[in-house]
Amino acid sequence: MAQSLNMKILVTGASGLIGRSLVSFLEDRGITVLSYDSKTNPQDDILDFQRLKNKMQEADGVVHLAAITRPRSAFERPQDCVKINIEGTANVLEAARQNKKETSPWVIFISSRDVFGEPETLPLTEATAKNPQNLYGLTKAMGEELCRIFSESYGLKTRVLRFTSVYGGSDDLDRVVPKFIIQAHKNEPLIILGTGQEIFDFTHVNDIVHGIWQCIGELVHTTKAYDDFILSYGQPVSLKELAETIIGETQSKSRVIFQEARQFSTVKSYANPEKARKILGFNPKINIKDGIKLVIKELKL
Repeated sequence: MAQSLNMKILVTGASGLIGRSLVSFLEDRGITVLSYDSKTNPQDDILDFQRLKNKMQEADGVVHLAAITRPRSAFERPQDCVKINIEGTANVLEAARQNKKETSPWVIFISSRDVFGEPETLPLTEATAKNPQNLYGLTKAMGEELCRIFSESYGLKTRVLRFTSVYGGSDDLDRVVPKFIIQAHKNEPLIILGTGQEIFDFTHVNDIVHGIWQCIGELVHTTKAYDDFILSYGQPVSLKELAETIIGETQSKSRVIFQEARQFSTVKSYANPEKARKILGFNPKINIKDGIKLVIKELKL
């Protein structure tokens, strides 16, 4: 198991929602974490190939989280999204390939449900056809293909992990779960951009971090070059259900208001994480109601 290994792991995007939780989790298990994030150190630019390559010299593996991470941000900053999400991923893979250690570092690439767009059939599985409907999803799909090609062409060990609607931890307060909780605490209206029937697969960051850890354990004990997994709770929840659950848990007097949806938003998406269960031992434990309670505690409301 990965628990018994003395590893150095480079984490790009280490200051983000998942990155912060992952760094803490790894350090608690005696892993040496090499953080690489331009938000905490402007010199740690994912587009600076030489600096990235130098930082990776001692790494046994890389968890690549650095990205423009939201469809709205990608829509507003298309050039940055393409550079960071595609060129940045290519830099990570090439830096790993050029590593002078006896064994090149493995790479875990963090992807998204957005690579699938609006599939005709749910739940999503690893066999679902990719059909991105927004720029963010397109760049993540390109990153996945880069991983596959580097594995097939150079033997670099890579894994693609696709996440669905991650929440919890020290989340950005404008994301839907903390935003609704804060608004409900103030008895303000909860505004849903759409009909409320939009469904998502909300997955708590603690479950995601455990899944990444399990993937690390699988990576270091197998010779397989490439594989992909969906990490999700596996339960569809509508935005209307989410809002009503938050109103109930906060004992709020808030009303739910519906407004026109954004053009870059996914409408329905939930996944079946069975492959990750079988191969990684992934076993998400935090349902949406318990997750909301955790976020309320974290927000100290």
